[in-house]
Amino acid sequence: MRDFLIKKNLSSVLGVMAFLLGQSPSYAQSEPSIKSAGADLANFPNSAFTLPEGQAYVEVSPVNYSGSSANAPSQYSAGYLLRYGLFDDLELRLMSSGITVIDDAQKTTGMSAQTFDFKWHLADANEEMLLPAVGLEFALQTNLASRAFQGGTNPSLSLNFDQRLPYEIDIEYNLGFVSQQNEVGQSQYQLALSWAIQREIVTDVAVFANGYTNTANGLTTSAIGAGLQWIPVERLALFANVSGGVTKTTPSVFSLVGFAVAF
Repeated sequence: MRDFLIKKNLSSVLGVMAFLLGQSPSYAQSEPSIKSAGADLANFPNSAFTLPEGQAYVEVSPVNYSGSSANAPSQYSAGYLLRYGLFDDLELRLMSSGITVIDDAQKTTGMSAQTFDFKWHLADANEEMLLPAVGLEFALQTNLASRAFQGGTNPSLSLNFDQRLPYEIDIEYNLGFVSQQNEVGQSQYQLALSWAIQREIVTDVAVFANGYTNTANGLTTSAIGAGLQWIPVERLALFANVSGGVTKTTPSVFSLVGFAVAF
C-alpha cells in the first residue's frame, strides 16, 4: 500500500508533463528496478539508456560541494533529477542543482535554475561489432530560478554512449555542447566531453573513475575523480563521487553523495 501511494504521488508531478505532451501515464508491468537504466547522477556522463514506459526515478544529491576556482567562490547545493519513461525509448526529465549557497561576501542563497530534458535511446550495443549503445539528449536550462541564479535560457545537446569492454569493464561517455550566457547576455557555446569507466567488484557494488572537459575560446574546465555505487535493494542505489579540478578555472574539488529510487 505504501509503495502504491508513493508511486501515485510521484505520477502527479511527472504525469503532468506527460499529459502536456499528449501521453497518458501508464505503468509498465515489469517490476521497477534501479538497474534497468541506472542512476545518472552517480557519475559525470549520462547513460544511453532510458526508463521503461510508465516507470520513474527520483535521484537526489543532498551533499554536493564545489570548491573555489580562479574565477568563482566555493558553493554547496542539494540537487535532484526526476525521470519518467514517456515511452520505452523516450525519457522526460527535470533537473536542478536545487537549493544553492555560494560562499561569496553576500552568502548568496536561492534555488538554482530548472532544466527540462529529453533523452532518446537510439540503439542498443552490438558487442560482436564492438558498437556501443547510443542515446541522444537535449536539455534546456530555464530562468525558473531565484533572481541571483537566473542565467537565461541555455540549450545543450549530447550524444550518450555505453559499451562493455573486456574483463567486465563498462565505459560510458558523452560528447556534445553546453551553453551559458556571459555578463552582457551573449550566448557562449562549449564543447563538452564526459566519461566514466566502471567495474563491479562484488555483487551490486561498483567502483568507477570519471572526468569531464568543457572548452571554448581558450577557456577550459576539466576534472578527474572516482566514486562508488552500491545497490542494496532492487529499487535503491547509493553513490558517492569525488574529483579534483585540473585547470585554474575548474572548482578545486567536487564531492557528491546521493541516492536514486525507482518507482
